[in-house]
Amino acid sequence: MPDAPLPLPNVPPRQKETAAHVPAETSAVSASSPKPSQDALNGYVSFYREYVAHLVSFLVWQGAGLNDAAELAQETMIEAYRNWSAIQHPRAWVKRVASRKYARLISRPEQPAEPTGLSPLLPPNLDISEWQERHEVLRLLALLPPRQRQVMAWTFDGYSPRQIANELNITTEAVRTNLKRARRRLAEALGFPEGESR
Repeated sequence: MPDAPLPLPNVPPRQKETAAHVPAETSAVSASSPKPSQDALNGYVSFYREYVAHLVSFLVWQGAGLNDAAELAQETMIEAYRNWSAIQHPRAWVKRVASRKYARLISRPEQPAEPTGLSPLLPPNLDISEWQERHEVLRLLALLPPRQRQVMAWTFDGYSPRQIANELNITTEAVRTNLKRARRRLAEALGFPEGESR
């Protein structure tokens, strides 16, 4: 499963004052959780530093606002820490968990407005409007219904329809149908005649 980074500015881990600093999380783990070994903790810290920015961009591809994506990625990484010893495929696990968190967020009847300030996970000098203008694909993906956008995000990340079906707990045929519909809609938005592909 390729995991080439999607285009997104570097997203540093949160600092301690945001209650998500990795060492501070040890106190958030329940008393019944086994204490992870130092090797496991080092593995988690390495994974977090390497992968949190990718997870944020993965959520942005699915339609999350930058602040929501950063917050959902952080919540997912906290859960990963708490379950680290039981996770066999961390990249797929965090994507699956983050996707489900985002699905729950968008299924709420009333969406809170995107905060005007940036999340502490995002660099303070980030020019969001410039970044989004350079990424026309985000505008196009916003035309898609949530499931089609979700399937496209996994596809952009290098997953096959079968792998996507396994991760999202849907049939391979449902993945292919959503991909076909999404591609057709994107082709229409780009002005390609029916049946023409690039």
